[in-house]
Parts: sequence; C-alpha cells; structure tokens
Amino acid sequence: MSANATEILSVAAGGALGCVGRYAMEHVAFFSQSFSSTIVTNISGCLLIGILWSVFSHTGISDLWSRFAITGLLGGFTTFSAFSLHPILMIRDGMWVNALTYVVLTVVGGIIACMFGIWCTERIIRLS
Repeated sequence: MSANATEILSVAAGGALGCVGRYAMEHVAFFSQSFSSTIVTNISGCLLIGILWSVFSHTGISDLWSRFAITGLLGGFTTFSAFSLHPILMIRDGMWVNALTYVVLTVVGGIIACMFGIWCTERIIRLS
C-alpha cells in the first residue's frame, strides 16, 4: 500500500505532537535533568501503544487514526513503544525465535552502533 498525502500529513501531525510530548516529559520539574523522564516516557509509550493497537485492531476505527496515533504520535513520543509491540505480535503468532532475535539484535545492535558512532566521531574531532 502506498502512502497518500492524507496519511503522510496524519503521521506528521501525530509526530509533531508526540515530539512536543517528549519534550514536555523531559522538562517537567520532577524529571528535569534525570534519566527517569526517559524511563517514564518509554513505559507510558509502551502502555499507550498496547491500548491503542488493541482498540484499533478490534474496532472499525480507520487506519488513518492508527497512522496518526501509533506511527506519528507514539513514534514521536518514543520509538521504544514500537520496539515493544513488534516482538509481542511475533510471540502471539508463535514466532518466538524471530521475537528473541529482533529484541537481541535491536538492543545489542543499537548499543554497538551508538558506541561506534561516538568512537568514530571523537576520532574525527581529535583529528580536526
């Protein structure tokens, strides 16, 4: 299915709101200057994606709202929510090995990629 302009605008609008929500979470006085905002954001995003996916899967709500809320809003708020949904759906479909592979590759691969990015960039900066 190709994306049309309405879907793209729906994702963009949701993403903008999600990013603002993420920013707000990072600047709430209780969380300010703390990694706890990331934990709360990720866990609440996971809760919300579970709720919304279930609602959208079991009702006649249009795919456009799913694009807005799940892809856009929660995608902008936290990509961890999408990361959490995919292996759950794989497990539900009996694909345990795929789910485990997905989780391990995503977590370990992400950490290694971040470390490599820092390592390369620091060397480039030192050469400058």
